[in-house]
Amino acid sequence: MKQLVKKTELENGITILTDYMPHAYSVAVGAWIPRGSRHEAPDEYGLSHFYEHLVFKGTKKRCALQIARAIEDKGGNLEAYTTRQETGFYAQIERSHLALAVDVIADMLMNPRMDKSEMEKERRVIIEEIHSYDDIPEEIVGDIFNAIHFKGSGIAHSITGTIKQVNALTHKQMLRYKKQVIDEIPLLVCASGKVDHEELVRLCAEKFACKKTRGPLPADVYKAHNSVKVVQKQDIAQSNLFWGLSFDRNLMDERGRCALSLFNVAMGAGMASRLFQKIREDRGLAYSVYSTADIYRDCTDWGVSLATEPQQLKTAMELSLDETRNFLKHGFKKGEFERTKTNILGGMYLGADSPEKRVVRMAEQMLHLGEFRTMEESERIIKNITEGEVVETVNRLFDSAKFSAAVIEPAGRKKTKLDVDFFNEKGRRLNQLK
Repeated sequence: MKQLVKKTELENGITILTDYMPHAYSVAVGAWIPRGSRHEAPDEYGLSHFYEHLVFKGTKKRCALQIARAIEDKGGNLEAYTTRQETGFYAQIERSHLALAVDVIADMLMNPRMDKSEMEKERRVIIEEIHSYDDIPEEIVGDIFNAIHFKGSGIAHSITGTIKQVNALTHKQMLRYKKQVIDEIPLLVCASGKVDHEELVRLCAEKFACKKTRGPLPADVYKAHNSVKVVQKQDIAQSNLFWGLSFDRNLMDERGRCALSLFNVAMGAGMASRLFQKIREDRGLAYSVYSTADIYRDCTDWGVSLATEPQQLKTAMELSLDETRNFLKHGFKKGEFERTKTNILGGMYLGADSPEKRVVRMAEQMLHLGEFRTMEESERIIKNITEGEVVETVNRLFDSAKFSAAVIEPAGRKKTKLDVDFFNEKGRRLNQLK
């Protein structure tokens, strides 16, 4: 699975990567700002996400409708997102319209109007977006987990900010952030598909001509705690749980990342996973149950999410804990290790057909890992990694981790109590269980 990847760094702080796919009809191209919600000061919470919205509201040469039509009229699509680590803008379009896509994205980032009246309209839109998340307990419980587990670091606060925080954001702050994007923050431009690297370099030099010199990356501060929080909410029927852990990313190299990925897929990344089979299929306790892993520049977290009847919460939680303890003590079940490898490799091969998936993978590796690993390199590690190495790695990572649990449950009942040492409540480290 060879990738034809090229990289160029411009003097104005733009790094350009291309992943050439000779048989593709389309190209996915985008620009990423290595600044997300975790880099915001307390009076800026929600600013990165607000900025992502506001640049769609018009530039010096395009109104909001013209921005939308520029790409959509060519059959393409224009996307944007904000995470705790970065803000991204990318388009997928037929290859002959590459210059148009770069022009639109550069126009949005280099020439946004930041009109006051448009900001007020979009403020209302974002508040409605926050209301929509407030109606999804699964979203709320994840934010509660981050708030208690990462207290004291930027990861703790939500990406959108609260309604109060969004209402407090000012036009002056937005203009200052616009200036930072143009003058200080380095930008990453990535493209995948039938794209000529030198052509994209020329386009970036032209379209991002007003970008100033490269500044330092925003500082990342990692703090984690053992913590538990239970919140009650009206108008919900189920109890939603997220329990998990985190550890310093320096404890995990590329092989470690592959080991964690194998563990995560085996535990809860699909219908054949342990958590799904044990909690949903065998016991019928939950409709939604899965595990997830997030890799940041300075840390990694892993966690389990599920929703169940309030009276079944502790049973479902204990089952998920037992399955995790089981893995740490006994490792993979018979045939599970090879099936999990095949699962990950198959997903990688399927994603290799998509310029969009490839460009997002490239960008997020650069932003989260500081380097790009080809699919060929990842494939080689996955094929060569041993079962014992995965089990040893996961045990080592868990042994150094902090653990937290968050619950959101229906109001009007006795509040669930969880011990802060829930993961080792029997008084022993998991890898010492007999």
